[in-house]
Amino acid sequence: MDTFFAWFNNVWPRVLGAALILLIGWYLTNLIGKISHRAMLSKKVDTGSVTFFNSLIKVLLRIIIIITALAQFIDVTSIVTAIGAASVTAGLALKDSLSNVASGALIIFTHPFRVGDYLLVEGKQGVEGTVKRIEIMYTTLATFDNKEVVVPNSSLTGSTIKNFSAMETRRLDLNYSVTQSQDIAPAKQILQSIVEGNEKVLRTPEPLIAVGQYKDGYIKIVVKVWCKYNDYMPLYYEMQEAVKLAFDTQGIASTFSELEAS
Repeated sequence: MDTFFAWFNNVWPRVLGAALILLIGWYLTNLIGKISHRAMLSKKVDTGSVTFFNSLIKVLLRIIIIITALAQFIDVTSIVTAIGAASVTAGLALKDSLSNVASGALIIFTHPFRVGDYLLVEGKQGVEGTVKRIEIMYTTLATFDNKEVVVPNSSLTGSTIKNFSAMETRRLDLNYSVTQSQDIAPAKQILQSIVEGNEKVLRTPEPLIAVGQYKDGYIKIVVKVWCKYNDYMPLYYEMQEAVKLAFDTQGIASTFSELEAS
């Protein structure tokens, strides 16, 4: 028991010191993260850069805190030496994680997309959604039906990405088919009237309404109109409903094809 108490008296100050370092360090890390987050936002730094550097700062500070806490029991020099010796092995074992970190830095500095952009990531995953956060290893997307998708950064830099938010305007491509026996002039007049009457349709570039194709007994009339990015899907639904109602009123038989992405 004397040996135990002697050991305990020698160790407990170190344990208490390590615990205090971890508790206070963790608190300060979160505080520094909040301060840096507010500071970068006040400087109007890109939101993706804010989340990336914020997560990077927290990771680095926490590594320093853990090493400082361990230094209460082990010589810091030996810790640094061990870390250096293990760095090569860790690099090989964590190559995918390091690749994600490097890809995250590449995304931040090259800006292929930003927080708030709507992306389609082509490839095996085929995910799409609005960018919510860009962090050290992962980028978080929110899907159209509000599901959260976490994508490794290396998957983003290694895939073809369609950024639907990159431009202020987009072209909406629609097509409507009428029978070959049907006079196309009334159908084109109806489409022209609907396009001209919709405020979401931009006048420049000029809308296009033309015969596109003859197929399977039908004549395809293409409608290509430009709109602001945020009006793309609302305009699509408005056009579909308005054309259907107008064609039914005029007795024009038609088939409605799928939306063509552009």
